[in-house]
Amino acid sequence: MQEITDEFLLRKYLQTEGSILFFYTPFCQTCKIAERMLHIVTEAKEMEATVYTCSLNYFPWVAETLGIQSVPALTVIGGNDGDRTLFAFESVIKVDEFLN
Repeated sequence: MQEITDEFLLRKYLQTEGSILFFYTPFCQTCKIAERMLHIVTEAKEMEATVYTCSLNYFPWVAETLGIQSVPALTVIGGNDGDRTLFAFESVIKVDEFLN
């Protein structure tokens, strides 16, 4: 996983089909648990795609743009179904299914 701190890069990834973005806030304990789940899935799958992490504290406009109402949020940009976002990180299995 790679942290995004540059607004130009973030805008680029938001326009790139297939980008995987994990949104969080630094003091959110649920976000930390969700990030661990996501890490387990990406390591187990040996994913070729990079998952980008982004603190919504730095880029609050992204929440409005993507319709993110709570964190943690995992968004896949574009594709056949348009943007997809997962809010409920109920289990590692659910995260894995979302990314398939």
